[in-house]
Amino acid sequence: MRVITIATDLDHPFLRRLLAPSCEAAGLRLDVLEGNQKGFRPRDKRALLTEYLAAQVAPDELVMFTDAYDTLFLRGADYIRTTYAGFAQRVVFSAESNCWPLGNVGLALHDGPPVRPYPYLNSGGFIGPAGDIVALNAKYPTPPSEHFPLLGRLGTHGVDTDRLHGASDQYHWTLVQLLEPDTVGLDHGAVLFENFAPTVANFCELSRWTSDFRAHGRQAASYRRERTRLESRLQSPSGAAQVHFASALAKTVVLDLLDEGQLPSWLTEVLPR
Repeated sequence: MRVITIATDLDHPFLRRLLAPSCEAAGLRLDVLEGNQKGFRPRDKRALLTEYLAAQVAPDELVMFTDAYDTLFLRGADYIRTTYAGFAQRVVFSAESNCWPLGNVGLALHDGPPVRPYPYLNSGGFIGPAGDIVALNAKYPTPPSEHFPLLGRLGTHGVDTDRLHGASDQYHWTLVQLLEPDTVGLDHGAVLFENFAPTVANFCELSRWTSDFRAHGRQAASYRRERTRLESRLQSPSGAAQVHFASALAKTVVLDLLDEGQLPSWLTEVLPR
């Protein structure tokens, strides 16, 4: 198996200091694909990944995609293969506590009660045979919003979710997973992927926190709040193979803790000495 990521900045500190070294320490092969086209957006990751998988990877080879700038690995290929085999679906995505980017609209697309602790798809990590991932991308080259009557009704009122969220690969994969639950599963229990992003009731909070941090740096209330939250959360080790600090503030805090020698041992012990 191999781990694949896509980066526009090959010198990003999280990629260079955490993701790549953690893969090396876990004995994982990390393939870094460079998204170097002008105006590269998250949705462009699907095309680049599909092209690479179709040309360079055997259809039956197990691949694990990971975000480049906010993830690291704790466990190696044996654990990943064994844990993946316990899922009924061929492709398994990370899950999170927030229904992003659709928010309350996304909640209405889900049938039944949420599966806790992580009910909703996160596209920062997924695993499956290369051929299955290529086939899904071929079947759904664009977000399949036309299959959801609610999104069509919103469109008649001038709310075009494809226009609002079409640049997001998480929007795309959320719709695909809802249409293909027998093929695409979610890691609700965080046995392969664990997301350490803050839970929010309103996504506007995240943009306000980021703006506060940009204006006031590490003296910002948002930074202090996120640092306190993560320091508490990180007292409990993760049992997953990949951990994901999926917000601008979260990954900033992790890099600061790394610089200060304050990351817990269960994270630092996976890095080369």
